[in-house]
Amino acid sequence: MTLLAHNLLDACATAILAVSPHDLRIVSANQASALLLGYAQHDLMGRPIQDIETGLQEHFFWEDVRNGGNTHISQLETDYRHAQGYFLSVCKSVRSTVWEDQTLCVISFYDISQSKRIERESALTASLLYATLESTADGIVVTDLDGHIRHCNAAMMQIWQWSDTRQSEALFEWIKPQLSHAEEFQHWLDLLYSDPYLESQFAAHLLDGRFYDFNSQAQRLGEAPEGRIFSVHDTTAIKCSEAALRIAHQKAQAASRAKSEFLSHMSHELRTPLNAILGFAQLIYIDTDNPQRQLGNYIINAGRHLLDMINEVLDLASIEAGKLTVRHETIDLTPIVRDCCELMQNLATEKNTQLFIDLPPNCCWVEGDARRIKQILLNFTSNAIKYNRPAGRVTISISQTQNNNWRLMVSDTGLGISQTDQAQLFMAFSRVGEQQEEIEGTGIGLAFTRKLAQLMQGTVGVKSQLDIGSDFWVDFPAVTPAAHQSSSGSASTEAKQRHILYIEDDLLSQKLMSRILEQQRAHYTLALASTAAAGLLLAQQQIPDLILLDRHLPDATGASLLVQLRMNETTRHIPVIALSGDALAEDIHQAIQLGFDAYLTKPLDIAKALPIIDNALGYTHQGI
Repeated sequence: MTLLAHNLLDACATAILAVSPHDLRIVSANQASALLLGYAQHDLMGRPIQDIETGLQEHFFWEDVRNGGNTHISQLETDYRHAQGYFLSVCKSVRSTVWEDQTLCVISFYDISQSKRIERESALTASLLYATLESTADGIVVTDLDGHIRHCNAAMMQIWQWSDTRQSEALFEWIKPQLSHAEEFQHWLDLLYSDPYLESQFAAHLLDGRFYDFNSQAQRLGEAPEGRIFSVHDTTAIKCSEAALRIAHQKAQAASRAKSEFLSHMSHELRTPLNAILGFAQLIYIDTDNPQRQLGNYIINAGRHLLDMINEVLDLASIEAGKLTVRHETIDLTPIVRDCCELMQNLATEKNTQLFIDLPPNCCWVEGDARRIKQILLNFTSNAIKYNRPAGRVTISISQTQNNNWRLMVSDTGLGISQTDQAQLFMAFSRVGEQQEEIEGTGIGLAFTRKLAQLMQGTVGVKSQLDIGSDFWVDFPAVTPAAHQSSSGSASTEAKQRHILYIEDDLLSQKLMSRILEQQRAHYTLALASTAAAGLLLAQQQIPDLILLDRHLPDATGASLLVQLRMNETTRHIPVIALSGDALAEDIHQAIQLGFDAYLTKPLDIAKALPIIDNALGYTHQGI
């Protein structure tokens, strides 16, 4: 072969081998074939073609060539053995030619390994997609932009009992007569096919009682829509559950209303006759000339005892019905103890019992309802007096526990309560001890006391020893609000300036806050921002002592701005109070959960708002 011919072959990008049909050995190989097969060109010379083409199909072909048979192949895909032993996927063509009076079989081939790999991956992807579509319980339909069905999975056909896949436009026509709102469904379809990018949902109610949700979105190739994908999900069980829940909720509401009406009715029906009994008994008692005056006093005492029982029963029932509410405010336990001691003094004198109090020198602040806490303490104290021994002692004390709780305790020197009876003390209508027949009472006082304490996050407890006495207590979490701290050390700081940032887009609200602080808190300076962006920038630059934040701003919500403030190292420590017209209980609860330090509602109650602002800034003010 001439040098020019060799150069031309080496310059060709297609791999070429020339094979002698007589001995089936390679007589020429260009550089492209050597690179593709991993050989040096001279190593390919004289090598049997069967070292490269190892398939059975190739074996028969070359035997046929040796015997003078067919020497022509066009675009055949096969595998070639690489010099390193692995196989390459190639596409080859074979032609017979005569060169310098010698017949040669010329093989041209190129590597198709990459395309075969992509083909396999595409086939696998298609297989996975098909398996996914067919395994889901949801019906799935893919259409073109004209509504002709390209694919419909088995679940879709089963849901609608449709099998005529040859009529690709007929599926939706088959579905419509089964729907209770066929016209609305058709209007939905028309809307979808008028806008190929539209995503929408349709809730279908079938005539046979089933419910299905249709979802449709665009099938896209890149950004261009190619068709529509519909999915159909069975919501029958959910709808039935929702209906059952609605019925159950309605029944619960009806039961709650009935219970409330019962409590109201019972209160009226029980108190009305008692009003006459106690009223006439008092008339008899105040008539000093009436010989039955003492009998009137007996009726009064019995009637009042009955009234106490009624009050306790109705209060307990109100708690069980979720109707009894308690106030949550910061209160000092000390004056409650003193008031209770005064109220119980006559009973203690009547029972020949000494009554003492043991109080710490400072205030004992807790969160709760002062009237209800006094009710608990009166219950404990009256029991301690009634169940005491003659000439006994009762002590009401306040102490602090290791858990930072204030313990309100009533101790007596009575006969004590056994361990067995202690387990039943706080059960409704349970009266324990040998004296239960001698002492008046309903047996629900302690049960009511425990439920009252639980409503105020308190816990009750008892410790008793026979022949020594009993301790009954209730623990409340201690609080130390700045608004109630002693002002003895605040005089020197009272005039110290405090800087407030008010982020609010309403100009009148800004002016109102400015005027309030000018008149009531002259030592507070106020900076204003009308947007979240401006407010965040001012907060980072000025680092105010307090931020008042509206929940609705032109460029962001108050909640999102709060998140940014808390994430910034410079502003995360600044107290933030929400000031908003959203006054529903759930709005306030949500804001506190998000991390606001307090919540003020519009229209602003100045008398309530200023102490909250003072509290956040560490000040105590008397009045406004």
